[in-house]
Amino acid sequence: MKNKFTVCVSVLLIMMGLMLSSSICTKAEAAGFALYEWSARGNALGGAMVAKADDPSAIAWNPAGITQLQGTQVLAGISTIAPSNDVTTNYNGNSKKESINKKVFVPPHAYFTHQVNDSLWFGVGSFTRFGLGTSFDEDWSGRYSSYDTEINSFSVNPNIAYKINEYISIAGGFELMYVRADLRKKIDPTGANDPNNPTNDIDQRLIVDGITPGFNAGIRVTPNDEWALGFSYRSKMQHHATGSASYNVPTGISTATRFNDNDITMSMNTPNTFLFGVEYKPLANLSFEADAIYSEWSEYSDINYDFAKTNSIGIKNYTAVKKWEDVWRFQLGVEYLPIEDLALRAGYVYDQSPIREGYEDYMLPTNDRQIVSTGLGYKFDNFVVDVSYMYLWMKDRTIAARPGTGVLDTKTENGLTYIVGLSLGYNF
Repeated sequence: MKNKFTVCVSVLLIMMGLMLSSSICTKAEAAGFALYEWSARGNALGGAMVAKADDPSAIAWNPAGITQLQGTQVLAGISTIAPSNDVTTNYNGNSKKESINKKVFVPPHAYFTHQVNDSLWFGVGSFTRFGLGTSFDEDWSGRYSSYDTEINSFSVNPNIAYKINEYISIAGGFELMYVRADLRKKIDPTGANDPNNPTNDIDQRLIVDGITPGFNAGIRVTPNDEWALGFSYRSKMQHHATGSASYNVPTGISTATRFNDNDITMSMNTPNTFLFGVEYKPLANLSFEADAIYSEWSEYSDINYDFAKTNSIGIKNYTAVKKWEDVWRFQLGVEYLPIEDLALRAGYVYDQSPIREGYEDYMLPTNDRQIVSTGLGYKFDNFVVDVSYMYLWMKDRTIAARPGTGVLDTKTENGLTYIVGLSLGYNF
């Protein structure tokens, strides 16, 4: 048993270390760019964990749920995300079908919970709440809007939970989110933005990062043994990330007043998020849950770029207008234990896109999404292993040209994503 304990702790420490390293390069395609791959069990249940909240990943879903956890518990793991999408652009009557570059992204997660006494619990989690990764070939038709976008993050989120009585638990926490953005596009100094003429293309790359504070709260109510209600909230965050703008300019193009390397600050907001959940447990080994998540993506109205000098793009300040709208995400999950140590799971998600018509771009060529999921969990000794599989498909979308932004007449189709998750836990 001691050897098993040592191995488990070693694995969990390695995973937590990976959390700090791989999160920095983690990104994924999402409706908006919110991510909910916070544990393999949660993935298998379609994310329907807000009311259930009975393992250490409750830190992410609803920290009030950690009052169900005895002693000290840890959980860590990864999700592997493989998106694909075809994009057909039309310029002057000529159509061209291209695809996003296929990559696999690996957002990790790690949680620790500890029961202080019969009324008080402490927990901390590290997980990815926002990520965006869209990459095309450098010479693709929409390069004057974007050809490589990475916005990635990881959060560290300590929480305190208090059990008021056997029916009600509450929790609150503080979140620090690290955000890094790496944005690349081409600039045509003539302003023509002709995708068939790359002669004068200037490569622009913006790299910024920063840390932003936020807070969260949750409540869980269990009126009887069959029903549980959950609610949690995560605050809006106002991100101000600093870094550099760099330019690769072809020979013969003047850089006297423009296209010089510069310091830059990028500012944007991520939304207030409200999570609601209802769990019904008709049998001791069977449970159903329905969740709804409301995200105020209208807070993501624009991205502001402030340059230290005017010698990059001719002005010091530039605003990319987004005007996204508030949206819902709906989640259903079912869990069945045919034997005490084995859990079978399935889920479904409908995820609305916040991107308004007329404001689409190639940083995130997405639309409404649906997900079906499945997975299982197995307990042995004090260990638990969870695995999951998710299949995501996205609604096709038609985008009207906006020449000044580099966006062409476009159709996105065949948007698919495959997600495999693995989590390992230990109860001390």
